[in-house]
Amino acid sequence: MKKVFALVLAFALVLSLGVSAFADVKSSSSPTTGGDAAVKDEGWGEFTTAVPAAPVKMGMEVHDGEHEDKLLAVVPNEELTMLPVDEAAELSAEDEEAFLAAYEEAKAVEGKVVKYFYWIDVPEQYKTEGAWFRLDFKCAGENVEVTVNGKPMEVVHVDGVDYYAKLTELGAVAIMCDK
Repeated sequence: MKKVFALVLAFALVLSLGVSAFADVKSSSSPTTGGDAAVKDEGWGEFTTAVPAAPVKMGMEVHDGEHEDKLLAVVPNEELTMLPVDEAAELSAEDEEAFLAAYEEAKAVEGKVVKYFYWIDVPEQYKTEGAWFRLDFKCAGENVEVTVNGKPMEVVHVDGVDYYAKLTELGAVAIMCDK
């Protein structure tokens, strides 16, 4: 009986060690621009804000703001453009300049920390007068705010760290909360 008990304890010990021994040592707790480290760009310093890995659900919903927020369409994830700051050069020169200027403006907001900052756009076929885009995201922190191109957007708290923002325009998205 003692041998069986010793064998069970040894087996439990091996299993418990195996879990921590094979744990992934990379951490995503520090915000980055999608890689494992901050990226430097000439003249702009280090980019340290994160970009969500992918939108949740099957895509971004488009709602009619004039008719009781009726669902008009869903933009598939593969048709969304989501670029971190370090990929700003992929935009037109005008959009790149506006994107980088909005980044500096968001970082300068007093008492706030920028949790996410990225460029978001959809194909023209989804852009309808009076429509808004539902941006689902997760954010831990107090007094969560979302701006697009420096303009505040309506934020709806769903539950816990789950939120969505009603984007009435697209471009440079900043998701911020209190420091």
